[in-house]
Amino acid sequence: MWTIIQGFNHLQREEIDALVEAPALITVLVGMADGHLDGEERTWSERLLRSRTYNNPLELNEFYRVVVEGFWARVQSEITHLPTDAEVRNREIEKRLARLNPILAKLDIELAADLYKGFVGLAHETAKASGGFLRIGAISPEEKKWVGLPMLTPIVAPKKPGEETDVEETDEW
Repeated sequence: MWTIIQGFNHLQREEIDALVEAPALITVLVGMADGHLDGEERTWSERLLRSRTYNNPLELNEFYRVVVEGFWARVQSEITHLPTDAEVRNREIEKRLARLNPILAKLDIELAADLYKGFVGLAHETAKASGGFLRIGAISPEEKKWVGLPMLTPIVAPKKPGEETDVEETDEW
């Protein structure tokens, strides 16, 4: 399954593995913050990840192709192996995701910023996937604590001359 991904080729295998497992950890963290990962959260997360396999710069397309392969097996494995107590589980996931900061710092700033934006977008969309009316007001208080992925250092690529700023960069995924 493991492959060299253009743009990530200077990273060690363990570092790439950590980046590839991040979407599964984010899905578990946010999706189970309220106690369980329901079908809507599962469906929505997978749909978002699949869309990322063709809607990005080439490096990210390939990265998300690798992420999508075996994604639900990774999610299920994490659910099985992580503590059942939500607070303990969330602290463990928080520590594991915080380890991404030095890895992201090794990447090209634009690639790292796109990954960061995608991770935060996945967290927001997973939280909104279930509950509320037409997904309005769907983020529970438990999920709200994690949707901004506070354990990750925000990464924003410098704007190129003439490039417009997104109104809300972290909401788009």
